Formats: sequence, C-alpha cells, structure tokens
Amino acid sequence: MYWPAFEFEYSFDIQKLMPHIMAIEAYKQGALTPVLPPQWREPPVQSDSRKTKNARNAQDWVKRRFVPGSAPIALADILTAHRMLAEESYIHPNTAGMLRTSGIQVGRQEVGGIHAGAPVGRLPLLMDQYIQLINSQQSLRLHPVIHALLAHFFFTTLHPLGDGNGRMSRLVATGILFQRGYNVHGGFYALSDYFYRNDGIPYHTLLHRCWQQGAPFDLTPFVAFGMEGLVMELRSINSFIKMKLNRIVDRDALVQSVGERRRKRRSKLAAVINLWDAP
Repeated sequence: MYWPAFEFEYSFDIQKLMPHIMAIEAYKQGALTPVLPPQWREPPVQSDSRKTKNARNAQDWVKRRFVPGSAPIALADILTAHRMLAEESYIHPNTAGMLRTSGIQVGRQEVGGIHAGAPVGRLPLLMDQYIQLINSQQSLRLHPVIHALLAHFFFTTLHPLGDGNGRMSRLVATGILFQRGYNVHGGFYALSDYFYRNDGIPYHTLLHRCWQQGAPFDLTPFVAFGMEGLVMELRSINSFIKMKLNRIVDRDALVQSVGERRRKRRSKLAAVINLWDAP
C-alpha cells in the first residue's frame, strides 16, 4: 500500500454481484425477524463468559445507537464501542477509545504478505474522510450489505486502532445494517465464523489482493465473499424460523386432535347417560 497516494476510490462489478444480491433478497426475511437462533445471539468463538458478556454489551449498544433514522455514524461512536470492547482482555485499556499512536502491520506470507496500516500522522484526516465516505449519498445508494462490506473493507485497510480492528470493522458494518433496517443482532458479527474459517486464509487473501491493486480498489471479489457468508447466515435463520413454525403447527394440530377426541368422548358419554335416564 502506497499511503502518500491513497484515495477512497473503489469499483464493483454489479453484474457479478447481482446473483448474491438476489440471494440475499430471497432470504431477506431472516434479516428482518426478531426471532434468532442461538448462534446469532452470542459472539462467536468465545470461551470466557466475561468476554462473551462484554462483547455482547458492545453489540447491544450498537443496536440501540443505530436504529433506522438515527444520526449518521461518527468517529465518537467508533471510539465508544472500542472502549466497550476494551473490557475484554484482548485490548489493552491504555489504547481503548483512541486512534493508535504507533505504526501497525498485519498479515503473513500465507495470505499474500504484510499490510501496513495508515501512517499515524495521517490517521485523523483519513478517519474524517472514512466517516464522510460511509455516510455519503453514494454509499447510501448501494445495497445495504454492499454498503456494510465497503465500510468493513476500508476500516480494515486503515487499521486505525491499536487492537481490535477486526471486531470493530464488524461492529461498524453491523451498525450500518441496523440503521438500514436489517435485524442482524449478532448475525453480521457471527460472520467472523465464516471469514476466519480455515484460519481466515480466504478472507485475508482477498483483502491483500485488493490492497496490492491499490486505488481504485476492485472490491467485487471481497464483497461477493462477504455476501456469500451472509446468505448462509440468512438461510440458517429462515430454516430455524420454519422449524419453529412447523413445531407450532404440529402442536396446534395435536391440541386440536386431542380436543376433538375429548369432545367425541363427552358426546358418547352424554348419549349413554341420556339412554340410561330415559323412561
């Protein structure tokens, strides 16, 4: 990444993304329902109950903050959520809720090399530009999931925090989806299971390929990958809802059947009593 010439420029091949958009729309009911399966209610891969609770608190705050019609996201929102995440042991409290003050590098040979985050001296300006980008009319005209993945990509590109950049990029994306009417409590965050499957190699490889191209970044492969994961999550939601509905239907049918049998027994008993009492 050549930071002196960095610009928030990108492109999509909408024709290639259209099948993913249609699949999301086909399963969209899963993103609108308040009924969520267990894996969408908890942050993934959390072995410590305290860490789980704290991560959930950050998600709950994001859900309350980014209701449809709420104010656009601000840098203060990102830093507030980061302070909440800092309650987890993975983030040092001295770096919580602030932009980093030293350089940072991420990556490894298996995924395409090393990526250096934005230079410290340029971070404040670049974060201002980032906020303008994700709140822009151009971004708001994108499909909500593409909008969220765009925010995720550029946040990860800048790597503005000392630690927790991956978790924050997912929380920012989740906030965008909340604000645009998707009930994804835990859901977009749960995509980390999909992103980091197989040690995260496909996910990180796609990021590095985009970074190595430079601006304008062709985000088509990265966005397609993220949309595929969300479709899998939405499909699981719909299957869960159908299972619950089928159980309700089966239960109601059983109750109705038992009630009908009882009614028939009462009718027969009444008929016997009438015959017995007849003169």
